[in-house]
Amino acid sequence: MRSPRPNRVLAGSAAAAALVVLSTLFAVPVLQDAATRTAVPFARMDQPLFYLLGAPLFGLWDSLSVLTLSQHYAVLGTFLCVHILWRLTSRRRGGFFRRAWAEGIRGLGALLLLLGFYAGGILLPRPMTGIVLGEPDLLAVNFHSHTNHSHDGWSRFTAARNRGWHEGGGFNAAYITDHYTWAGVDDAAPDNPPTAGEGTVLLSGAELRLRGRHTNVLGDHTRYAFALDSTWHYLNTDSISAAYLRGGPAPAMLYTIPGPLDQIVPFTPDFPAGVIGVELNDGAPRGLEQGRAEWSEILALADSMDLAVVAGANIHGWGRTAVAWSVLRVPGWRNMTTSDLSSALEAILHRDRREAVTVIERRMPYHEGSVFRLAVTVPWLLWEHFRMLSLRERLSWLLWSAVFAWLGRRTRGSTRS
Repeated sequence: MRSPRPNRVLAGSAAAAALVVLSTLFAVPVLQDAATRTAVPFARMDQPLFYLLGAPLFGLWDSLSVLTLSQHYAVLGTFLCVHILWRLTSRRRGGFFRRAWAEGIRGLGALLLLLGFYAGGILLPRPMTGIVLGEPDLLAVNFHSHTNHSHDGWSRFTAARNRGWHEGGGFNAAYITDHYTWAGVDDAAPDNPPTAGEGTVLLSGAELRLRGRHTNVLGDHTRYAFALDSTWHYLNTDSISAAYLRGGPAPAMLYTIPGPLDQIVPFTPDFPAGVIGVELNDGAPRGLEQGRAEWSEILALADSMDLAVVAGANIHGWGRTAVAWSVLRVPGWRNMTTSDLSSALEAILHRDRREAVTVIERRMPYHEGSVFRLAVTVPWLLWEHFRMLSLRERLSWLLWSAVFAWLGRRTRGSTRS
């Protein structure tokens, strides 16, 4: 007589509940200072009710969203290896070709399941978690975002949807930096609130090429159009310098990653065609890869050149996870108009440079170049995910674990009968 098959739903529910409880003993905050990698007591995450109702699913999508490109490959590789091992240890019947065909279909189905899970996190509308700052003079800014006016932006990601994304992420202000155009800014401007304290403000910018490298410029197009070539792609450094030396406003330009760090040229009064800041955290997987791999190099360069370090979500309309925030202290910003706030932010970046911005990011595991750490991305990510759960998220996990355990028992009971 064969022994009854184990109930996988019950086992999975029990394992999840055990991880939720055990990880409480090793809990860490989800937010950290990106430069010092220490906790930030003046910031916390806001988790709306609908997010908490689906916290197990939404939280896993958030955790996947902070992985670097190599870690995404590791997730795919781990999934395929586990599937192959599972099939090798399962009981197989039938001829060779029949088994090969069946296993091929199962493998394709498993791959599509994983890709479907990724696609759900990228495409499906879902509640966002956002940052909440504990001091009235602090505001959270995104220096890098796009709309459907960028060639690689989602066609439905309008300026209004861009604003909604930033509101969900807790940003008080965000620059629209579409590729080679200010059209997204023109769409956003009429809907900006009268003062910054009344809602998320979208500010003027663009992503252009300075010395061939992607650079975000802050400010209205009239400040840079004269220096652009006929394609509106490339900035002429001599034109920028000449305009400033004739008494024009100082350009405000930020170096984006990924990109070679040895090509960064800082702004100085004698050479104004340079940048005043560099991204330490870029929300795209390739940018996250360089930001993690060259973290110490970016900080050393920022210190030596007196550059602000900033975060750029680099959002193009895909996904619902804010990875990092640039936090600045701007006294009285809530009563400022869009124009006044934009001027104040640029003035602070130019004046304080390296001390102007605190980058707050979601904590994430990174392999630091270790092949072993990269290979164990999936279990490591899951453990870190459980460690960073808030109390309300833990309660949501326990509730869903109980629901699935009950369903598992009902299913097993109906099968027996």
